[in-house]
Amino acid sequence: MRNDLQLLELLLKDQSLSSPESNSYISWATDDYSVTDADKTGDNSPFSFNAQITPELVSHHQDLIQPRIKKHPSMQTSRSKNRAEVFTPAWICNAQNNLVDEQWFGKRDVFNSEHIDENGEHAWVTSQQPVVFPKNRTWMSYVRARRMEITCGEGPYLVSRYDTTTGRLIPIGERIGMLDRKFRIINENTPPEPTKANKRQWIRKAYQALQSVYGFDSQGDNVFLTRESVFLSFCEYYTERWHRQPHRDAVLKAAEIISWNIWQMDGLNFNVPNSDRDAVIMEWHNAEPLDGKRIAYKDIVK
Repeated sequence: MRNDLQLLELLLKDQSLSSPESNSYISWATDDYSVTDADKTGDNSPFSFNAQITPELVSHHQDLIQPRIKKHPSMQTSRSKNRAEVFTPAWICNAQNNLVDEQWFGKRDVFNSEHIDENGEHAWVTSQQPVVFPKNRTWMSYVRARRMEITCGEGPYLVSRYDTTTGRLIPIGERIGMLDRKFRIINENTPPEPTKANKRQWIRKAYQALQSVYGFDSQGDNVFLTRESVFLSFCEYYTERWHRQPHRDAVLKAAEIISWNIWQMDGLNFNVPNSDRDAVIMEWHNAEPLDGKRIAYKDIVK
């Protein structure tokens, strides 16, 4: 994925700063990648605080941006101290997402049940029966329900491809993120036969699920890692369902949605970091074709 320049154009795009005439990309907004004094002070350095993270940079240095678990311990400590960056174990993300769903469904243990395993570790068991909805709510109302993770880091509440504190990969059938749960609901309520019509229905619902989950972070590497994880989750659910990779146009459409819904923002002033420009997101009105209204995030929270 990181050698695909067309895809990176979308997954690194800063929609708040871009225009129809030119693309702007998310910036580092951190000195963690500045290895020399010139990087820290030079406006022309590709690793300075304000430098944009370009597709060419990521494709040429594919291992540069790594999850927290693979970052050097000194960088982990620095980010926690200077940015209050804290990463949450998957079991806590699951427990808190369960509380949200308990309120939505009016009952407990809808998607899984939590327990302590034989090693004294927190764990969960995925429920095997299809999810039953309250009389006053439909499965599509759950898919469309908006969810947001603020200061999202690597997005562990949104998607759970791996435990961000240990790096442990989580099998697709055991994932607990907000978007993961929506994909489960889509799979349980759409026909599985691999016809063109069924695939089209599934992908349309998948776009709507992507449009319903939001997240922001100030640091550019976190924004990219979250976008990447949401994108790969979409691809994995498609492949798991249809036993093939999604078509190119579907991949690019998913990436465009993600570039709007996971954005870079200073959570204190609702601006693009180190600027006076409002952070802008999309209020989606339609999935096919993509359509929505650009809106400044600060206008939502007033």
